[in-house]
Amino acid sequence: MYKEAEFVDRCKLRGLDDAATARSVAVLRAFETDAAGPGGAIVDASLSELEAYVAGLVERGIADEESLMAIARYCTVIGYERAAIRMLAYLLPIGVLPAMAERLRALEGDETADRALLGLSFPPVGSPPEAYPKATASLVAALSDELGEERTERVLKCNVHGIPEAAYLPERARLAELGSVDAWLLDFHGRLVEELAGHAADGTLWYEQKITDAVVDFVRANREIQGGVRVGDTIYVSKIPYDPDRFLRESDALERRRLACHCPLAASSITEDGAGVPAAWCACSAGYEKFKFDVAFGEETQATVISSVLAGDPVCRFAIRLPSSAAGLIP
Repeated sequence: MYKEAEFVDRCKLRGLDDAATARSVAVLRAFETDAAGPGGAIVDASLSELEAYVAGLVERGIADEESLMAIARYCTVIGYERAAIRMLAYLLPIGVLPAMAERLRALEGDETADRALLGLSFPPVGSPPEAYPKATASLVAALSDELGEERTERVLKCNVHGIPEAAYLPERARLAELGSVDAWLLDFHGRLVEELAGHAADGTLWYEQKITDAVVDFVRANREIQGGVRVGDTIYVSKIPYDPDRFLRESDALERRRLACHCPLAASSITEDGAGVPAAWCACSAGYEKFKFDVAFGEETQATVISSVLAGDPVCRFAIRLPSSAAGLIP
């Protein structure tokens, strides 16, 4: 397999054990055999050919998250960046809608959940992100009809990706060390800018995003992006565009909204006439944004969506209300 040693090294770097690495290599050998382009290598295959291969896995019932991650990781190793980004977009929606359904059941009970979910179905693992907006819109509509606005928001506003609290515990320690919300926000933003600068310098992806010097300058100039700015008892946070490099180079307002949207379950539904997925879905993004603050402050924070591209706004922006326990950390 082309660049097998490099791929195995990357798997080790990502914490995979020998058995998981061996499974990934087996997936990729079949992938390379079946999906190689005219030159006999994956890098010679078009994106449509790679997507057709994944569609075949879905049809045969053998597509799973581990296999898709192996393909995305391998495309990164061989330098096929466009394919790596596209395969990562296939991975991002996996499990989100089922997790929301389980949260609905946990918060509202089986009887209510059964009524709300009746007739709904979710795309199978390995589906392209464009397959998700219709199912997402149907879920939001069903929740709204059954629960009303406030209870629907409660269901949607959560840590749906299951990020462990341990991921942000260092931020709680850093906040305590600095003794100031403002100092911590400035410090957090500075660390992120430094991280982005490293990716711009070596050309590696930051998650599924290409980072350039222009992106670094853009984030450096706006402390709300991936950081936050406090005004009174509220922290204002703006999301970095999903595809920041193309976002900064794009002049069309509609396309900029699409490029700004992080949600693979909704982004492709954005059109001149609005979005196929209701803006109420953005409560999910608010839940994601607030989780870092929940952990840092050691208690639940309140998050409000101020603007979102699904609602027709140019960017996604949130307000995080500080808990009363943070009073001593505010000048």
